[in-house]
Amino acid sequence: MIKNKKDFGLGVVSILIAAGITYASFQLRGSTYVGDPGPRMFPLFGAALMFICGVALIIKPEKEQKVFMTPKQWKSGLLMFGVYVLATLLFYLVGFAVTLPIIFFILTYLMSRLSLKDLTKKQRTIRSLVFAILAGAGVYVVYVILLDAVLPKGLLFTLR
Repeated sequence: MIKNKKDFGLGVVSILIAAGITYASFQLRGSTYVGDPGPRMFPLFGAALMFICGVALIIKPEKEQKVFMTPKQWKSGLLMFGVYVLATLLFYLVGFAVTLPIIFFILTYLMSRLSLKDLTKKQRTIRSLVFAILAGAGVYVVYVILLDAVLPKGLLFTLR
């Protein structure tokens, strides 16, 4: 008899999603460069991790069912989802170089509410702003300058 149906169901769904990701990954064209793992590697790693977690949920579920998420956790989760929707929209409109520092700032500020409770709002804002600028510049230097990657410029910058 299944003791925790929620964990069992989540485990089965995780395994099915992992199988779907694996199938879709093998539909991608492989890389023509020697030694390059190609576009399949990242989704396959994610699918393997999801499969392992799904099996773990089936084999060793929680002893008792707990509340999935509290209302506060739902609010935080939806807020984070909104940030990622905003990131997608900004990537499309203004591109990588503008979007990354903005998203870094928003996410850092949201996380600082939990980790830096003893600081004032102004101090958290300044720390988040400094981190966003430095991290955004660091990622830009690594990808654009060192790796010479072509990153999305956004719809507004390609209309010229």
